Amino acid sequence: MSLPLRIRASGGRTEAFIDGRLVIDVTDTHHTRGRIGLNVFGGSAAHQDTFVTAL
Repeated sequence: MSLPLRIRASGGRTEAFIDGRLVIDVTDTHHTRGRIGLNVFGGSAAHQDTFVTAL
């Protein structure tokens, strides 16, 4: 079963949504710029139709 994952990052705030439901909402003012990386531990992952949109 695959569910859509959406990540929104702006400044120090990062939000993650799975199937439209907010599952992570964190503010970290130490890391307000940079890159986002996704990692899977002990499993497998696939992606399709990946989009990046400027906020």
